[in-house]
Amino acid sequence: MTTSPLDALLAAPSPAACATLLEGLTPAQRRQLGPEALKRDKALRDEHWSDSREEQALRRERSRVLAMLCFFTVPPSDWTPRLLGALPEEAADLAAKLRPDWLEDAAERLVALAPSYFWVARMLMRKGVSRRPTHDNYTTGMLFLDTRFHPNPFDTDPRLLEHEAWRLFEVEGSGELSLAAKDKYTFEDKTWASVFLRHMRQGTLERGRLLDATLGALERDFAAFRAGWFSRFHEALEPTPEELARHRDRYLRLLGSSIPATVSLALDVVTALEAREPLPVDSALPALEPVLLARHKGTAQQAVKLLKALGERESGASRERITGALASGLAHEAVDVQKAVLKALESLAKTPDAALRTAVEERVDGVAASLKKHVQAWLGESTRPTASEPPRTADKKKPSGEPRAPASPTDARFAVTPIASLDELLSALSTCIEDAGNPMEVERVLDGVARLGRQRPDDFARRTSALAKRARKLSAKTYGESLAVRLAGLALAWLASPGEAHSTLREVPEPALTPGHEVFLPLLSERISELARALDAGREEGLLSMPTHEGGWLAPETLVARLLARAPEAEEPPLADLCLALCRLAPVRDSKALESLKQSSRSRSDAFKLVAWALGLGKSAPDTVDVSVSVARRHRGETPESEHTFTVKARRSGKFTFHDLFISTSPKPIAPGKLKRQDIPGLMLIKENGGGGKPYPRWAATLWPSGLEAFFASHAEELAMNIDWSEANWSNVVAYEQLLHPWLRLGSMARLVLAMGLATKEPGEHGVSVDAAISALATGRLTAEELGEMLRELRPTGLINLKRLSMTLARVASASEEHAAQVALAIQRALRKTSEDTAPRDEGTLVKLLLELLAQTEGRLTDAEAWDYLQGTSHRKTFEALAPTASSTAPPPPPAARRTTPRRA
Repeated sequence: MTTSPLDALLAAPSPAACATLLEGLTPAQRRQLGPEALKRDKALRDEHWSDSREEQALRRERSRVLAMLCFFTVPPSDWTPRLLGALPEEAADLAAKLRPDWLEDAAERLVALAPSYFWVARMLMRKGVSRRPTHDNYTTGMLFLDTRFHPNPFDTDPRLLEHEAWRLFEVEGSGELSLAAKDKYTFEDKTWASVFLRHMRQGTLERGRLLDATLGALERDFAAFRAGWFSRFHEALEPTPEELARHRDRYLRLLGSSIPATVSLALDVVTALEAREPLPVDSALPALEPVLLARHKGTAQQAVKLLKALGERESGASRERITGALASGLAHEAVDVQKAVLKALESLAKTPDAALRTAVEERVDGVAASLKKHVQAWLGESTRPTASEPPRTADKKKPSGEPRAPASPTDARFAVTPIASLDELLSALSTCIEDAGNPMEVERVLDGVARLGRQRPDDFARRTSALAKRARKLSAKTYGESLAVRLAGLALAWLASPGEAHSTLREVPEPALTPGHEVFLPLLSERISELARALDAGREEGLLSMPTHEGGWLAPETLVARLLARAPEAEEPPLADLCLALCRLAPVRDSKALESLKQSSRSRSDAFKLVAWALGLGKSAPDTVDVSVSVARRHRGETPESEHTFTVKARRSGKFTFHDLFISTSPKPIAPGKLKRQDIPGLMLIKENGGGGKPYPRWAATLWPSGLEAFFASHAEELAMNIDWSEANWSNVVAYEQLLHPWLRLGSMARLVLAMGLATKEPGEHGVSVDAAISALATGRLTAEELGEMLRELRPTGLINLKRLSMTLARVASASEEHAAQVALAIQRALRKTSEDTAPRDEGTLVKLLLELLAQTEGRLTDAEAWDYLQGTSHRKTFEALAPTASSTAPPPPPAARRTTPRRA
């Protein structure tokens, strides 16, 4: 048995011993050692980590030595960050001695792998064996060292100030390797900003060049977070008026930046320059005009003020150009900016000329409703409506018609078509194991296997070979996605030899359950097991629980027909299938189906009797007492979901508000220990169904479609914690999607979820919520009073951001004039007095939106309690002209007169 020189090296590893070994080898011998070094490195990585500190230290030293070996024996084209992860700086000393022919670009190759190789690359460069890297990682690598615990690189290697320091102003960086990220959590005296300023004061960094480099970084439009560092550093430099004036044109160009903080900085400088010495209109005007539409209204208002100052000192054609530019500010979304623009225009042009009139008229449609009459009066057209706004008639404010009724859940447009052929089943199952995002597709597949699973044409093996291969690969991943693994198991059971479906399924290991999946994954596993048993037994009756309509609804007449189609001698249907069918029953009745039940229930099975009793045929429950009885009882109405009361509280602690909801249910649901898997309503009332991917909550929502209040309650706490998107949970949007169902009458939990959705930060979530609010208000599934009452409950808790809520409510109001009137009514209800002594933060945005909507609809306050509240705020004078009158506060008609559709479909 031959020994290797690496045995002794790894027994007592050190960079010095490694250098001695490599120095004694020729270039050819070092290349021959490369494959063995790679094998030893892989073996070390595969070793189990020891708990012994001595063993851990030995392993780390071996990693350093092997990295050094691989650096000199493996071709540079084969280098990887994992291979050279622990490369020590001593490698640079050895490189200076060995000087292999590939060293010239070794530093470049190293930093291209990872910024952490900065110091090794730097040492190679300083030894004169490698050129200076040009890769950005060489620059950001300086930031890799944690300066909270180690000296700053500028202090340990002052030569970095000659070139590398300036590159930090040219390279943006990413993630944790940027000046902004490094200084965010560092003490002031150890920040990179303080180091730059210290060297500037010491004279080792030129002040003028620092200011120039800072402006250059701001001109590059780095991401807002990283650009913010340079804005703050500019402020710390405290430029003199002379320095600011020297770079005047650059500050004007920065007004066009896409970063709000940069625009704000440049605008402050330009304002200061104008106060010191008048700016030339030809250069200032084009730079300032885009700022009128800045996202932050304070910046836009400052631009209006500066343009007004320019206009006051100019005359003739120059003033006309300034007023024409100011007119573009009327397109800003903030009313305060529009108001400032209008005042500036009135001050600069008492009577608008033809060009200014045209510029204003082009934008008058976007002007806030509360300002339109003011604009038209200034234009001298107070009696002429705009081109896009027809003259109002006496009944314009009345709704164009009665709101549409909520749709029936069994409407033909929502029908789900069962799988009709083997080819369709094969295609659907192949799709579902890759993407199970549509729960109705999963249900179609389950039903398709139940009805068509015994079909075996001659070319069955060939047609299903690709699916079988993919299913075996997925099922072997015990750490894989739970739903995909279970559906892969279904595919393998279906494709197994006759009589071996269940045994094949049992060989597929199921991933462990994760929180949020306890409701439907065990139920799905049970249903798949029953399908496998049915395949082995040769049964092909199909599923009782297969939905007939989107949302999981099952038409009662279809369930009756499925039961009648079963052979009299057939076994009782699986309990999971029966219970799910009962939970999915739609609240509609078919006289022919009920007549069939009356004629057949006495001679049929216990399952048939239970379905008949659930649909109201019979005053007492069947003799067979089972968990399915509790399911049927809930559907029958003896313990209807509507009787459950959900109480919501938001936790507060001093001036801080935690985004936590506490939801209690009355009466209390069945104790968890007494629940059985088939009691889906009971499970929905006690389980928190958050987490995981989007398919899970989508599928869970179809288990008990008449009990979506429980579904919303089970998700509300998680949704509340994610309102401000402190941690993105992409499955949250599914809860908001359920609000879109045209048959759903929004109960208290649905209204809670809608209110949170309108205030959530994530665009996809509040976008879906806006669509849901528009639809629900238009179809009568939600009233303005109900929405307003929910907002009133949440307004003082701090749970929802009122500024964000105002923006989404404005989008709802823009759907139609009737929506605008409904949102105005909802806001009035939300502004009633609460138990809190102080007004919530950003409440003014909600008040301003109400003012605009009242102006738009030519309405006034109709809620006396809201007026009582507003009288005690700073908004009293604004609303005095809109105070409610005796007629406007008359009680609304009784509910029966206002709503002709049932509260719940």
